[in-house]
Formats: sequence, C-alpha cells, structure tokens
Amino acid sequence: MRIHIIYFSQTGNTRKVAKAMAESFNAAGHEAQTIGFKKIQPSDFTDTDLIGVGAPCFESQAPSNVRDYLWDLPDLTGKKAFVFSTSGGGPGKVLYDLAKPLMKKGADVIGGFLSRGTCFHPVPCLKGRFPDRPDAQDLQKAKNFARDLLRHLDSSVPGPIPETRPDALCHGFGFYQLIGAVLNDSLVRFLLPKPKVDAGKCTECGWCAAQCPTGSIRLSPKPEIAKTCFRCYRCLTGCPEEALSVRWGISNFMVWTLYSQTFERWLGDIQKGERVY
Repeated sequence: MRIHIIYFSQTGNTRKVAKAMAESFNAAGHEAQTIGFKKIQPSDFTDTDLIGVGAPCFESQAPSNVRDYLWDLPDLTGKKAFVFSTSGGGPGKVLYDLAKPLMKKGADVIGGFLSRGTCFHPVPCLKGRFPDRPDAQDLQKAKNFARDLLRHLDSSVPGPIPETRPDALCHGFGFYQLIGAVLNDSLVRFLLPKPKVDAGKCTECGWCAAQCPTGSIRLSPKPEIAKTCFRCYRCLTGCPEEALSVRWGISNFMVWTLYSQTFERWLGDIQKGERVY
C-alpha cells in the first residue's frame, strides 16, 4: 500500500511524529513517504492509497495556511485518510480542522492522533511548556497508532478505528473548541503584537522571508511584515541574528488567562501528574 504522510512543521515536533508513523508503516511492508508542506502537490493526495495529514496546534486550531490548502484540494472520494497533530496545550479543534475538509472532499477519515509537543511560542507565559516532547513514549504511541490503522484497514470494517480521538471526527463544544472557533486570524492579529525588526542586527539574509508560511515577509531591503502575518513568530524564534523582537505587554496576560495551567487542567486535556514545565 502506498501511503503519503503530509505534514506542516516549523520546529520539528510534528515532523517527528510523521517520521515515526512512516517508520511503522514501512516496517509492516508498506511504502510510506513523508512530505513537508512546502513541497506538496495536489497529486500527493490523489496518487496514494492512504493519506495522512498533520500540523501543529495554533491557538486551539489548525494553522490557517494548512486549512486553506486542504479546502482547495481536488475530489478525494474513495481515499482513506487520517490526521494527527502536536500540541503544547489546549488542542481544541485542531484535529477536526484537519479532518473536516478531507471529509468534505469525499475522503474517509478513519482516525486522529494527538501528541504533546514542546511549546516554542515565544510568549513568556507559554514558552517551554512540555519540555522534550514528543519523547520516546509519545513516538511509540504514534507508531502504535499507525499499526492500529493498518489492522483496521486489513479488517475491512467500515468506520473509524476504535483508537481514534473522538474530537478528530466531530466538532466538540468544550472550552478550547470554542476558543479555537473564536480566535480567527484577524482577532489573533489584534491581540498579539507584530514582530519588529532591529535594523542594526538584520543582515538581510532572507531567512525570515523564506521561512514565513504565509509569505507575509518581503525584503525591502530589510524585512517588512505584511498584514497577513498570523503571528506564528517563526521569524522571531528562528532568526539567526536574533534581529526580531516583540513587546508582549498585556498580550502575555491575555494569553495566560486563556491557557493557564489551572484552566487547562480543569477545561483542557492535561492529565493528572503530567509535567507541564
């Protein structure tokens, strides 16, 4: 069976999960290939037997660049698919955001998998959450999920696999699902500050423009950030010259009020005894 595992990953968390799943599929004798989001073509979704789509969680939802691409896919009737994500807390509707457009395009989404991932978002109240995740145990769970998918496909039993997260296949109405529904890109841009460029540090290397997932940065000759920036802060966290910065001010407090440990333990999916920092 030919399997394409398509992933969007900026810091490596989601890529690790994709690679672990591919390893499990290949060990079972199948032809699994991981494809980074920048290299994908629509044919990667149609010229395969099983589609996997993965992305990190941004503000309790899937990144809008990934969602927009999935909604523009061609017809996928008859294709089997699964979704996966990594989250530094409050996953909300991220899996359903990935599954819904695939289902609307006719794909049979048979499961969803979620792993913890270290939070690299630079806002002070979140930075460094869930250190060293996904760890070996998380990646083993990803491999087990891949094996569960294969067993389910071999059984020819219709419907999703028993091991799927239920929030992958239907929209929930929990606190963080609602947060994900409310925090669209426009509101996020209003609540979170835009990175500022330090002209003295910037060498005009173009790294930030090449890495921006929405194409919101152009060099003129220093980086200029457009209104389409959706505040992933990849430019800030990855700049080799540390030439971008942010004044968080009240934004840090607003993020903390939504994603504090207390709220996430009551209303999210942080397990008892799970290490956050």
